[in-house]
Amino acid sequence: MDTLTVNERDKQVAVIFQKVFHKQPKSCMDVIEMSNEGVTKGSLMTLVHYFNLSPDKFAHMLPITLRTIQRYSSNQKFSPVISEHIIQLVFLMAKGIEVFGSREKFMRWFDSPSTALGGKAPSELVALKTGAQMVMDELGRIEYGVFV
Repeated sequence: MDTLTVNERDKQVAVIFQKVFHKQPKSCMDVIEMSNEGVTKGSLMTLVHYFNLSPDKFAHMLPITLRTIQRYSSNQKFSPVISEHIIQLVFLMAKGIEVFGSREKFMRWFDSPSTALGGKAPSELVALKTGAQMVMDELGRIEYGVFV
């Protein structure tokens, strides 16, 4: 993932990044810079609304509590670690929309238990990097029709 150039397959990522962050990363270094700059609470709330999630549900996907998120002002920035996690969730969710063809179909899958993920819903696993990677890997298998 050295280069994140926007091609046909990356249009969904570009759309979501533009809506949430008002910019498009072109490389992994851009993602690192965005993480170090920090994602604002306002951007996080835009993401929450875009996926039609409650702040509580989205907080369960992050290594931070809802109460901590509530304490932030709209322009206040999260730490680089939390920011990176938010950015990675954008990539994961955009990939899910691409694979399933719509936000609604992806969200149904995302909230449903999956045999391939040990009977857990993907949304239950993404708070940790390992779980998020498992979900991303499963999306790749679904995309290519490889069922384990």
